[in-house]
Amino acid sequence: MKIAFTSCTRYEAFRQQPEWKYLLRQKPDFLFLLGDNIYMDWITNYCQPKFYPLDEFKAEMLKKYQRQWDEMHFKAVRESFIKRNGFYGIWDDHDFAWDNACGGDMTSPIDVAKKEFSRNMFHHFFNNCSTNQPEVYYAIDTPKARVIFLDNRYYAQEPGGNSTILGEAQFQYIAEKLVHNLEYTVLCGGLTLTSGPDSWRKNYPNDLQRLSEMLTAKSKLLFLAGDIHKNEFISPKKLKNGVSTPPQIISSGMQIRQVTDRHNWAVLDFQASGLTVNFFQSDAVQKPLTDKCNQWLRENGY
Repeated sequence: MKIAFTSCTRYEAFRQQPEWKYLLRQKPDFLFLLGDNIYMDWITNYCQPKFYPLDEFKAEMLKKYQRQWDEMHFKAVRESFIKRNGFYGIWDDHDFAWDNACGGDMTSPIDVAKKEFSRNMFHHFFNNCSTNQPEVYYAIDTPKARVIFLDNRYYAQEPGGNSTILGEAQFQYIAEKLVHNLEYTVLCGGLTLTSGPDSWRKNYPNDLQRLSEMLTAKSKLLFLAGDIHKNEFISPKKLKNGVSTPPQIISSGMQIRQVTDRHNWAVLDFQASGLTVNFFQSDAVQKPLTDKCNQWLRENGY
């Protein structure tokens, strides 16, 4: 079984996206998109949908999705996975609302309306992939792994103090879904746990500690993430009370332009002999990073 995953796709940066065909050549069974699937706050320059009237916000989001979803290479990939029930995703700030948006603090009538429209658009364009509607957090079972998709935007509060990124109901949902008999457990989040300025460790340390404590009982567990515009493997990091974060496998910047063009994606390959990961940039394997990740997985019984 193979799972391909990536994040961060800005149509305005790449109106032609042939790199998606390289992903198909690996013959994955599933494609997970881990947030920033459109960029609400980019047209030709940075803009502020936070201040749009509701009708303008709706029209802009619909246009953004339609343009990305109709790009011929992405459309071919997406339709291929939909036919075999293999297309899943989550969102992050740029496709939830705007840069660093925290839905838990969006309480005005117009902001609530924007949140609900965004969630409806997610479900529509992701082919109703959530098994827990109307929520964007949900879980699926694959032949080798239970996959739990997190929503780190709709209920998130502005960082500070005891702020939460998930909210209590989502934590309870995760606890329930961690009970299963499949060999692997995979959590998917838009934000990394420990890397970058928007990580859980920097902004939501209490939730990071709580989540990591919940995950300690599961063997062969991985955390997949996007956001940081690069591929990266992060081995467990020590927290308080002898608890460590899960290993993080990050792929971000499939269609993004930052310093140099980024076309990053990754594939989890589940074989009878164990799990391996390949990190790609366009059609080339990033060998040092791939070797580093797979050595850790082998040494730790994956």
